[in-house]
Amino acid sequence: MRIIVVYDISDNSSRLKIAERLKGFGLTRVQRSAFVGPGGTGLAKDIARLSRRMIDEDKDSLIVFIVPNKSVEEAIIIGKAMGPLYTSPRIWVL
Repeated sequence: MRIIVVYDISDNSSRLKIAERLKGFGLTRVQRSAFVGPGGTGLAKDIARLSRRMIDEDKDSLIVFIVPNKSVEEAIIIGKAMGPLYTSPRIWVL
């Protein structure tokens, strides 16, 4: 599964904090206000909880989509994305 997060946040400070937190969750910025990365329902709920504390829900919005890997792999890109839409999960063998 993949997480897609899109947002419209008016406050520069809040927008920067959200972007940094999304990167911390392992998501990749693909547009100015869009991130993609591996995850499922648990991560989506964590992002939602965090975001509620950081944005003004009366004027800002943040949407988290949970989609199958295939949907992201088959995305049609016009122009150049800011980062890769899909990277294989890292597997560590010890």
